[in-house]
Amino acid sequence: MTSPIIVTYNLRKVYTTYGKETVAVKDVSFEVYPGELFGLFGSNGAGKTTIVKMLTTLLEPSGGTAVVNGFDVVKQAIHVRASVGLATADERSFYGRLSSEQNLSFFAALQNVPRAHIKERVKEVLELFGLSQKAGAPVQSLSTGQKQRLNMARALIHDPPVLFLDEPTKSMDVQTADFVKELIRDELVARQHKTIVFISHELFEMDNFCNRVVILADGELRAGGTPEQLSATLPRRAVYRVEVEGDPDQIAANWQAIPDVDGITEISRGVLLTSFEITLANEKSDGWLQMLHAVGACGGRVESYKRVDDGSLRDVIKYFTK
Repeated sequence: MTSPIIVTYNLRKVYTTYGKETVAVKDVSFEVYPGELFGLFGSNGAGKTTIVKMLTTLLEPSGGTAVVNGFDVVKQAIHVRASVGLATADERSFYGRLSSEQNLSFFAALQNVPRAHIKERVKEVLELFGLSQKAGAPVQSLSTGQKQRLNMARALIHDPPVLFLDEPTKSMDVQTADFVKELIRDELVARQHKTIVFISHELFEMDNFCNRVVILADGELRAGGTPEQLSATLPRRAVYRVEVEGDPDQIAANWQAIPDVDGITEISRGVLLTSFEITLANEKSDGWLQMLHAVGACGGRVESYKRVDDGSLRDVIKYFTK
């Protein structure tokens, strides 16, 4: 079995202000495997950025251990820094009057990219992020989205095996954000086999994108796994779209008397058929059979039905962060 490229064990961060301790990260443990697109999800203040700062050696842990690419983040920090790239939503690390090309050349030299290779490497990453036409433009003239893409290019300039992307699509328009996410998934992960840790507090960023996700709340790791695995842990509700023939008011009243029915919404009412959306509190109960019997009991008939809930991360995250 492949060994993980990132391991945290009981990782902890405590801040002390005026003698008062605040625990920002509480004994967090997880693993990330090579070539994985790994999601770190949490609302603002959940601890995700603090974890990333510890994994990239910007903060020293108060307790526990963390290893990145085989190197301890405290004892072998210099090797960790050579192994990772970090792009945050804050692009202020650039020199505004210098061009995109000059900035990247400067950061390439800082990251010990061989001098003979710097020009070609800068050209590669500018092209990768759709910035070739902005190579000679001063950074201060770029749009927010262009600066953010340049920020990701800077993180990738030394070709690290691990890339941390903290809110990488923040302030981007929809088209640019989609371009960046496709580039991350199809180019960096699928073709270049990079390991990506994707950090966000926006749910839609993670859903149908990351291979695995960990959910943080109040500095604690609440759950982790593939979206499918996380969804399977829930006491899943089931939502059905049902078309019935008969007296819709009487049918709805019969359904309302079923203990497992959690919600009834009338979608449309026609001359013969009425469409409802019915929510069952537990998909494994016999509530669905009771619903069918309730329709027949008042002389009605079920014309059609289908399951319409998608088991997305939205329900999972609500459950684990409440």
